[in-house]
Amino acid sequence: MSGETPQEKAFWRFWLSGLMLFALMIALNPSISNGAAPMGISDHQAAATAARVNEIQAAWQAYGVLWLARLSMAIDLLFIGIYSWGAWQGGKMIRASTSPGLARLGLAIMAAAALFCVTDYMETTSQFIQVMRFEGSDVLAGLAATVRPVKTVAFLVTFAGLLAALLLRRMARRSA
Repeated sequence: MSGETPQEKAFWRFWLSGLMLFALMIALNPSISNGAAPMGISDHQAAATAARVNEIQAAWQAYGVLWLARLSMAIDLLFIGIYSWGAWQGGKMIRASTSPGLARLGLAIMAAAALFCVTDYMETTSQFIQVMRFEGSDVLAGLAATVRPVKTVAFLVTFAGLLAALLLRRMARRSA
């Protein structure tokens, strides 16, 4: 990482740290998967009703993994901010490119990072309130389920967009 700008260093630090937290959540997820929630946290995110949330949380409690679900959601809250900031910095770094195409891609990544941050915080905060209260809420469950697809697309745009931008930037530097 020598010769990098402070912005590039911030990008790598935050984006990679966010991805490590994401990997940790993925590693924890099988431990909270069961008959009521075969997809673990993902089922809780998609649960659009209080009754479904209560069913999932009761199963977690019965299996003795409610604490692990709470921990995973707390890690998710950290992940959102760290990853979003890293993706934003990456988009900003790419936005500064002299290539008009890369600059537009950087702007798209920045917009997706902001959208991801807002929608994932909405989703995860809604989940976290329910799991900490150990009580589902139709309003919070509905909100989490509603923003989930938007959050997912925004994440995919930041992740794939940054990989593509970094590859294109590297190819441009090699040919120069």
